Amino acid sequence: MSDSDQSGEATATPSALPSWAPAQAQVLLSLLNDLIEAVDEGRPADRCLSGFFAKQKKFGSRDRRFLRDACFSWLRWRGLLLDEPLPFGICAAWALDGHRIWPPALASLLQDLGKEAPQELSEDPLSRIPEVSAALGLNLPGPEQLLPDGWEEEFSHTGPFEDRLREHVLRPPTWMRVDQQAQPELHAQLIEAGAEWAGESAACAYALRKAGTVRLLLQQHSAHVELQDLASQQVARICAPKSGEFWWDACCGAGGKSLQLLDLAERNLDLTCTDKRESVLTELSKRGRRHGLAKTRRYALDLLRDPTMPNIEFDGILVDAPCSGSGTWARNPDGPWRSDPGNLRQLGRRQLKMLHAVLPALKEGGSLIYAVCSLTKSETIQVTQAFLAEAKVELESFPHPLTGQEQAGELFLLPGELNADGMYIARFRKTS
Repeated sequence: MSDSDQSGEATATPSALPSWAPAQAQVLLSLLNDLIEAVDEGRPADRCLSGFFAKQKKFGSRDRRFLRDACFSWLRWRGLLLDEPLPFGICAAWALDGHRIWPPALASLLQDLGKEAPQELSEDPLSRIPEVSAALGLNLPGPEQLLPDGWEEEFSHTGPFEDRLREHVLRPPTWMRVDQQAQPELHAQLIEAGAEWAGESAACAYALRKAGTVRLLLQQHSAHVELQDLASQQVARICAPKSGEFWWDACCGAGGKSLQLLDLAERNLDLTCTDKRESVLTELSKRGRRHGLAKTRRYALDLLRDPTMPNIEFDGILVDAPCSGSGTWARNPDGPWRSDPGNLRQLGRRQLKMLHAVLPALKEGGSLIYAVCSLTKSETIQVTQAFLAEAKVELESFPHPLTGQEQAGELFLLPGELNADGMYIARFRKTS
């Protein structure tokens, strides 16, 4: 099926179904069945889909987008659909997502089931559950079943659990960060291309809602823009590096925050970047060269294995630690089904060990920023409380990067408040 074969952007009525629609519906069901099996084995859904499309060259970009969207729709609502046959489940998930356009393959499934697409659905996703259930003749459970057992207690410190459930089924847009110096010049072009500006409080952040816009802007402005979630961008702003300082990004990954630290310090920062994975350091090098930032110090280092610390005394250290990723579940709805809340305490102990590992390299009075893209109790406040009790540190207040309101050393960025990922950030000061 090529791009011209699949018309997923137009509503298809049963009487006007193209001949290929039933076949594509069967491809979808087969793919989803394999994907469910992979997720249950602990494999990430996005990697499995990428592998599938790499082998199936016959699918055009619109085919791939439809199949991906439909599979992730089912994964998003999986907790409510476990008892439903896949044809019913995939149609229910599409309706629960609030889609008003039904691609031919899904219209074909509806026709086979003897059902019609639900109409007049609520804007609130949780309110759509009984509406879709009634329209399709299903018996869907309540929203409390959206996540597996055990997660509610881990989110109890963040407010009503219903808010976390609602965030889980509301996928945020893609966010882009623009270099500070280039932002004034590029602003009008980005808006004209379809980007949505976050406003003065996050002047370098733009939301992108169409995949085509993302590709276009990355191609046109590769030297000045990077894909980086709005919540992630606030971590470096809370670090607030100053020109001429020495900083260490101790779990740098592919380097999005590293590049932002350099940008915030007007590119005059002595920056050391480490990660245990050589592959991501290679990617950081490529990204740095694109931005003219090739002079960062970087090498592989595993903080959990008796590491050899950098022979530098740092003004600031960022530990953006590996975590459960619960703050990103709206983008990766298979996440809670690949994770076990019973393992979070062990993960928290590893994060605490990382903080202890880097502390000797920090100057007295220096700042240590701990960040995770998670909201769970075991990875956030419990890690902070343990570190305060065990190390010579204290929480260091900072202004909220988006509101300016003073924070007492800790900040939760909730997905529903930002229309972005969830993050936890704590800022410590090393004491004598």
